[in-house]
Amino acid sequence: MRLPKGIYLSPMVRGSELAMRELARKHGNASLCYSPMLRDHDVISVHKIIFNNKSSETEEQTRSTQFQNFKELKIDKAGRTNSVEETAYLLHESCSSDTPNLIVQLCGSCPKTLGQATTAILDIYHRNTATTPFGIDLNLGCPQECAKREGFGAFLVEKNVDLVISCLESMRQAIDVFHCSKEKSVGTPTLSAKIRLMDDGANNTIAFAKKMKVAGIDFLAVHCRRREDKHDGDANWDAGSLIVAALPDTPVVLNGGISSYKDVNTVMERTQCHAVMVATGYLQNHRAFINMEPMSAVELASQYLDMAEMYPPPSYLYIQKHLRWIFRSTLQPNDPSFDSSNWKDWRVRMWSFLVRPYLRSVEQFRGFLALYVQQSGEEDRVPDSIHKLVATVTFGSVKKGGKRSAREITQG
Repeated sequence: MRLPKGIYLSPMVRGSELAMRELARKHGNASLCYSPMLRDHDVISVHKIIFNNKSSETEEQTRSTQFQNFKELKIDKAGRTNSVEETAYLLHESCSSDTPNLIVQLCGSCPKTLGQATTAILDIYHRNTATTPFGIDLNLGCPQECAKREGFGAFLVEKNVDLVISCLESMRQAIDVFHCSKEKSVGTPTLSAKIRLMDDGANNTIAFAKKMKVAGIDFLAVHCRRREDKHDGDANWDAGSLIVAALPDTPVVLNGGISSYKDVNTVMERTQCHAVMVATGYLQNHRAFINMEPMSAVELASQYLDMAEMYPPPSYLYIQKHLRWIFRSTLQPNDPSFDSSNWKDWRVRMWSFLVRPYLRSVEQFRGFLALYVQQSGEEDRVPDSIHKLVATVTFGSVKKGGKRSAREITQG
């Protein structure tokens, strides 16, 4: 296994789709990227829909037909999609530079189902691209309410460590069996897990990590905060250092509040970890991880929209999420004098406008960028894609752009 060093793009729901992965690789110095979290049962359903076809179509014709259906998935007025269809879309969006550099993350709590989902992922990619992802990861760190409700992520670890080990053993077996059934040109995908610190910091976390190593993981990612911390407070790099030192034969990737290239170097030197993982830092400013001239929020957003036009996300909610992270510090400043209820403030109007459900196409979001330039007066280094819009754009003209097909996002 040749696990790259450097910076990894973290798995993020509606945040690490193909457009963002390519952005992080090409403009953000990412050496490895994770998919958004996928539910094991949704992955299995996708595989059955595609390959358990009883019609007279060939397998290739069936895949082509089904993928076309996935590309045209239905989006309701709130931007939501059917979870199985969205999973299918995420599994089928690909490019030549993506799959060999991709970790697909699963969540679940049933060993049998996770093993089946692992096989399904490998089979889908192998049939579609003649290769497999770099690896498969199990989410053992999610602190959100959905994880509590469904019994996965950090809540599964707290509830039943033995069950976690059984899940990993099942996934390891699925990877090894699949690899043995294919030609030698197909490399063995890695198995990894992403966890959080346990309540005592390092000691129990190290003991748990050693059990996971025996179960078959190739490397480990650790968010150096506890479940209760979620994304708040400083990461515990002292605990991270202890974990790295205790696992000399297991590459450890550390995560938590890293937002610049300086942070990357500081954490790697302090902890001696194999690599670092970045989540919100990439969402806020993907250029912060390369040693180049800083970009404005408009330039950052424009680069993302270029990728979203090339590799359309499943829903416009992905684009909204990215732009809200990019513009949060300017449109919702952490300033005691800022009044978020003052509609006379152009920043308040722009922030509210960004989440309107009629903003659905890449063209409309470019209109939003032009409107930002117009309202803010920041006319230096305006991207070519919006330069001509700045003089004439209005809130109304951007809104009217949404009267075309809701799937305009897939056409730019």
